[in-house]
Amino acid sequence: MRDLKDLINFLNTHIGEEVNVGSLEKLSIPELRSWFTSRYARGVNARSNTRALSVIRNFFKYIKNNYEINNEAVFSLSRPIQRRTLPKALSISNIETLLKEMKLPDLGEPWVVKREIAIVVLLYGTGLRITEALNLKVSDISNESLIVTGKGDKQRQVFILPVVKKCIQKYIKACPHSDEAGHLFVGVRGKKLGRTYVANRLQKIRRFLNLPEILSPHAFRHSFATHLLQEDIDIRSIQQLLGHSSLETTQVYTHLNYQDVFNMYKNFQKSLNKKSKS
Repeated sequence: MRDLKDLINFLNTHIGEEVNVGSLEKLSIPELRSWFTSRYARGVNARSNTRALSVIRNFFKYIKNNYEINNEAVFSLSRPIQRRTLPKALSISNIETLLKEMKLPDLGEPWVVKREIAIVVLLYGTGLRITEALNLKVSDISNESLIVTGKGDKQRQVFILPVVKKCIQKYIKACPHSDEAGHLFVGVRGKKLGRTYVANRLQKIRRFLNLPEILSPHAFRHSFATHLLQEDIDIRSIQQLLGHSSLETTQVYTHLNYQDVFNMYKNFQKSLNKKSKS
């Protein structure tokens, strides 16, 4: 609805009159391109513009099928180019600072702080997606592993380190709403936590501890994969740990690692140049 309203508002100004059936039928490729140009000028990224194009295509399919309002220009427009960005990983020192300083009383009740620590340790220690972590139930935890339900409701077994299990057990023991049949991570009313709440909570903690802006639930997954790769863990093992169905998805981390090596080489070259001049 937001994307459609944005298009209508743009056209009202662009054509100088209120949008009607006639203007929808006459909508041209240049006008659509002008709309996308205005969105880019407002800072809207390629991913959001790709979604907007999909929205208006579905809208025009709907009005064609139900009201016989036809416009082929919408379906002739090329999709915006999305450049693949490399994932950003936190440094090990960032994670150490986070886990050490999160124990401060200013960040909430003791059991809530234990919950936040358990979430961070779980995400970084297993590479789970935030949705996978929040969908966990207490009954999914065994002595050494978790039963995780991933994308497409595919289940996988994920082994957990003792430190991860210890943090989870501390949280469960302290949580006033612990229920073996219920979700593992719950709020103050005993209901399952939402991903938006966790993201906002992490941003509050990030600002409080003056940590990098890249800190987010997904940053722990990136950090998990990147740090394993830097320790020479093979890419297929990382693929299984992350629950990727395609090796190609996991291989983005190899590009990140090559970039790290290249940056180290450049720094080494600079130091050599300095020594040669001295």
